[in-house]
Amino acid sequence: MSSVDYSVYLVTDSTMVPAGSTFLTQVENAINAGATMVQLREKSILTLDFIERASQVHEYTKRKGIPLIINDRVDVALAIDAEGVHVGQDDMPAKMVRQLIGPNKILGVTCSFPEEVEAVCRDNVADYVGLGTIYATNTKKVKVPEGCGPIGIRKMLQVLKRHNQQHLSPIRCVAIGGINHSNVSKVMFLCAVEGLAIDGVAIVSCIMANPDAGQATRDFASDVARANPWKALITLGLVSTTLKDQIDLVKHCKPLVHHITNNVVKNFSANITLAIGASPAMSELPDEFDEFASVPHVSLLLNVGTPTPEVLSVMKHAMKMYNNHNKHIVLDPVAAGASRSRLEASRTLLNCGQVSVIKGNLGEILAIRKLTSTYKETEGTDVLMRGVDSIANLEESQIIQIGCEVSLDFKCIVVITGVKNYIVKGDEVETVDGGHELMGSVTGTGCSLGSVIASFLGTVADSNYNIFEIVVCAVQLYNKSGRTAGQMSQSPGTFMINFIDQLYKDTN
Repeated sequence: MSSVDYSVYLVTDSTMVPAGSTFLTQVENAINAGATMVQLREKSILTLDFIERASQVHEYTKRKGIPLIINDRVDVALAIDAEGVHVGQDDMPAKMVRQLIGPNKILGVTCSFPEEVEAVCRDNVADYVGLGTIYATNTKKVKVPEGCGPIGIRKMLQVLKRHNQQHLSPIRCVAIGGINHSNVSKVMFLCAVEGLAIDGVAIVSCIMANPDAGQATRDFASDVARANPWKALITLGLVSTTLKDQIDLVKHCKPLVHHITNNVVKNFSANITLAIGASPAMSELPDEFDEFASVPHVSLLLNVGTPTPEVLSVMKHAMKMYNNHNKHIVLDPVAAGASRSRLEASRTLLNCGQVSVIKGNLGEILAIRKLTSTYKETEGTDVLMRGVDSIANLEESQIIQIGCEVSLDFKCIVVITGVKNYIVKGDEVETVDGGHELMGSVTGTGCSLGSVIASFLGTVADSNYNIFEIVVCAVQLYNKSGRTAGQMSQSPGTFMINFIDQLYKDTN
């Protein structure tokens, strides 16, 4: 069934039909406007009524030459000679369904965890898997109410990838759950691993509940097909840059750096931002985030230093606004390796949207690696951090490999700070010598590197500059100023003042 187009997979729900329309009208309009396949899902009607409705929908799908898939009910599918059947984990086993429908019908299976994908691969009778739910949804009872997110989808894709590499007939895949016009481009971009991406998305409410189901389907199909805006944002640009170029750009553009950071470092981070010529904004007022994100030279810095539920909610909203405007986001997963709760906070944010840079010390980046699709739980549970400080100790080749894995999975640049700093994007790596030992004695010197990176990225949000080089320049400036300030300082207190002064001097 490799010729089947799974890209715009409509799943019906008769309870969502808006006033003034009918179930069949919604489905027909969606089919005529570009739905590439339809799954008829009915949980509460009599068998005879189900067959009648399926026959009516089948007439529409046959006219357009697209498959009709019946959810769960093999008997209904056989009765109307539908093109296929979809079953969940609690429905009839896939092997039994295949025996009943024969070798030429389409068979799909819902999977919410990698172990379920592994079982489907072992059976090797399904044509596709529905992966999810990816985001929270009210359309059906699900095993993961909050959604597995792109992180969970990528882990399932790795299982599917291994299977498909060993078989001539690959198992295809669609993401399902909470997908709509506002997040479909994000889903298409983030739900991919090296060598395998989702084949499409399953949608319910944004079509079935829409007063204009036809236009909604056309818009959705366009979103699925078009080039993703974030791909251009983080792909290496054609225009090279130098540290002097970037300093000049900051002075010229005066980028706005929107900080959502912990209370301990707000003042220091603001002063660092001002010292290099950018403008800090320390706003946690969601109503103004869209307005902030719409200005020409702006970036967002998220610092997970105090991850309360309220702060995480504010950060998630900010990510959505900045992603909507295709602006750069820098994420600092502070102490992600210190506790499970902090790592889960980082998971929540990385599931929410696309970031351009993840910056952290080795312990923090090692913790983020646990969220990657290639990480295996058997690799060990060593303590990575003491408070916010990394206590991990690895060889350089291991550090680079870890940075590469995180970069590839999250499609971003990774900055690993320490005595030597590693900047990684895929297989591209640059190293920058660290600052001064006194930097470790002043609260905020680690966090405020994010302010400089965000300031530099804020200058080029709408340009074709090489953002990898830009991030390298930011790390170079920060550590160069730190070394100079440390050499003239006797104690942490004087260092803090000297550091801000030195950043100012080095950028003027």
